[in-house]
Amino acid sequence: MYFELLTVLLFGLIWIGIVTFLRLKKEQHLVYLIFFTIFYAYLFKVLDYTLFQFQSLLLLKHFMPDLILQGQTAEKSMNLIPLITLTPEDLKTSLLNILLLIPFGFGLPFITNLRMKKIVVLGALFSIVIEFLQLITGFMARITFRIADINDVIFNTVGVAIGYILFVGFVRIYRHISHSWEISANPILLYIAERPQIRQPRQTTLLGKKLKCL
Repeated sequence: MYFELLTVLLFGLIWIGIVTFLRLKKEQHLVYLIFFTIFYAYLFKVLDYTLFQFQSLLLLKHFMPDLILQGQTAEKSMNLIPLITLTPEDLKTSLLNILLLIPFGFGLPFITNLRMKKIVVLGALFSIVIEFLQLITGFMARITFRIADINDVIFNTVGVAIGYILFVGFVRIYRHISHSWEISANPILLYIAERPQIRQPRQTTLLGKKLKCL
């Protein structure tokens, strides 16, 4: 419980620092900060699910040597053989790994101008970092609740790609159904409609003019 509160407090302080920097130094508009905050909260929940909830218990063994934890031995905490080792029982886990990173591919384009290739690469690197931390904490404690699995990276990356495809489809459909709306009066709707990754029939600078006033 105390560790959870400390983690939330730490990430909250980091968020305040980043938002302050983006607002004062980078002069980012409020709409951008809203989308950034949503994506930041998502990243925190991913790390909480994949690391903090279980692997953080391993750190307690350094302070409480008599603590009994029932997990897997560190020697069985890694799999570097892709796909071949998958079993029918792994289907659910693979699906969850895809779903876990779909919001990454969908949300990152709203706070960056990066296109699909770079988004997918960043998503793969994010997944690799998670797996590496799971492996390191497991070896440090000689026991683990998570397996560093190359298959997790593969399916996470697939999820990122699907998320970006959904982003493209969402923005295109959104533009099609909102062409008659007064979206220029709403900076959030205008921000969504004018994502630079997707070419528009007509370019406009109205977004920049309006959002700089916020």
